[in-house]
Order: sequence, then structure tokens, then C-alpha cells
Amino acid sequence: MATAKSKAAQGADGSAPTFESALSELEGIIERLEGSDLTLDSALGHFEEGVRLMRFCDAHLKSAKGRLLELTRGEDGKLVTAILGEGLDSFTDGTEDGDG
Repeated sequence: MATAKSKAAQGADGSAPTFESALSELEGIIERLEGSDLTLDSALGHFEEGVRLMRFCDAHLKSAKGRLLELTRGEDGKLVTAILGEGLDSFTDGTEDGDG
């Protein structure tokens, strides 16, 4: 079961799943776990797959944040705090080192 689900999140050519496809699959797993009468083994399989997808999504988000921080550093190496009038605090949690 989990193997079939893993393949469902992959691209049509067998490539790595996109963040969006993994998130969509994770949402489906949550719905099945919340609304279905599953056997214990089936529920555990869904839960394991959900954890795998959650970790994938988390890693993808952390990578995106790192890329954002890299792109928003000025020539002096300091974090640019505004682009086109929009603050970046929501991306950086108010930190300048990117570890926040």
C-alpha cells in the first residue's frame, strides 16, 4: 500500500515528487485517517507514509527558505529587509542568520 502511494506522489516519468503533489497526497492521507474505518495495519501504513511525506515537505520548505535568504542578501552580505516595500520578517522569523 505505501509503495503505491509513494509512486502516486511521483511525477509521471518517475521523477521525484513535487512539493505540491506530496502536500496533496498528505492531505488525502489525513482525510483517510480521520474519516475511515481502517484496520490497525492499514492505519499504520497510512501514518508511515504521512510521516515520510511530511518530512519531504519540511525539507523542501527549509530548502526554499535557504534559497530565499540567499537571494535576499545584499552585496555587503547583510539581509535585505524589504523588497518592493514588503518586509521579509515572515520569511526569516525576524532573524538575520537564516537559522530561525
